[in-house]
Amino acid sequence: MDHGLGTGALQATAPAQQRADTVEGQTQEKQVQTADIVVIGAGIIGSSIAYQLARRTPDRIVILDKGAGPSEGSTGASSAVIRTLYSQPNVVQLALGGQRAYRNWSDFTQLSEPSCRFEPTGALWMLNFTTIQAEHTADRLRSQGVRVSILDANGVRERFPALSTCGEPFDLTGVTPHECRDFEAALFEEDAGYANPTGANQDLLTAAKREGADVRFRSPVTGVRTGDGRVTGVTLADGTAIDAPLVVNAAGPWCNRLNEMAGVDIPWTLTPTRVQVVYRAMSDQVRRPIPVTVNGSIYLRPESHGQRILFGSVLAEDESERVDPDNY
Repeated sequence: MDHGLGTGALQATAPAQQRADTVEGQTQEKQVQTADIVVIGAGIIGSSIAYQLARRTPDRIVILDKGAGPSEGSTGASSAVIRTLYSQPNVVQLALGGQRAYRNWSDFTQLSEPSCRFEPTGALWMLNFTTIQAEHTADRLRSQGVRVSILDANGVRERFPALSTCGEPFDLTGVTPHECRDFEAALFEEDAGYANPTGANQDLLTAAKREGADVRFRSPVTGVRTGDGRVTGVTLADGTAIDAPLVVNAAGPWCNRLNEMAGVDIPWTLTPTRVQVVYRAMSDQVRRPIPVTVNGSIYLRPESHGQRILFGSVLAEDESERVDPDNY
C-alpha cells in the first residue's frame, strides 16, 4: 500500500526558509514548507474533502494523519450504513447525494477497480410507527426524491422471513414477562444499503493522490500556528512546519485538541464517545435476505457477503461513555 508523497503537492520555499521551534521539549531546525490547503485527518471525511478539493482546484493540498495507515480511527469501525431517513430536508438531500455516489462508486472516484463495494440491501425502519405516522414520513421522504415503501408485519414477513415483527419492547430487567405484538407499520428505503468503510477510505485517498494531493501518514500535528487573527499553518511532531492559508480540521475524536491549538471556540460540545459494535457469524439456517434494520433499540446489517451480522445499540444510554481517543 503506497503511503508516499503525491505528485508535487507540497513544495519547499525557495530559498529554503529555516525556523527553530520546540517540539516535545526539543529544539529542532526545520524546513518550512508551503501548501494552499492542509487537511488534518485522513479518514472518510478528510479524504472526501481532499478529493473534492483536488479534483476541482489546482491548489496544493496536503493530507496529514497521525495513524500508520487509512481507517485507524472512527472510519474503520463505522457501520457505514447509507440511508436517507433524516428529519431535515437539507440533510436528506445530502444523504441522497452520498447514496448516489456509493451506488456509482467507480464513476465517482474515477477508479476502474475500486476497493469499496456498495451492498444494496435496503433499510427497514421498524420504529413502532402508526400507519398515519408512516404515511406522513414516507410522503416527506418521497417529496425529497427517496424511494420508500410502507410495510405491515405480513409484508415484512414475506420479504424478510428471518426478521421478527414484534413491536413490543423487552423488559431487560426480566420483571415483566414478554408478550409479542406485531408492529402496525414500518418504512422500507428501497435504495439504501451499506458500504465497506475501509475500502471507501482507501479509494478516496487513491483518487485524491491521483489528482495531485499529498497524503502523509505518521504525521501527527502538534501545533496550529496563527497570526493576525487567522490560521497560518501547522507544526508536525517531527519538527516540520507547513505554511498554509487554509487548514481543515477533519480529525474526528481528536478535533477538540486542534481547535484548542488554533484558539477556536465553537458554540457546541464535541465529545469523544465509546460506541460498541458487535460482529457475529450468521448461520446458514438464517433465511436471507437481511436488510439494514433499525428498531427502537438496535440496528443491524449483514457483513462479509452475508456470512456475518453486525449490530449495535441506538439507545442514548449506550452512547454516554466519554473516552480519550488515544487511550480507550
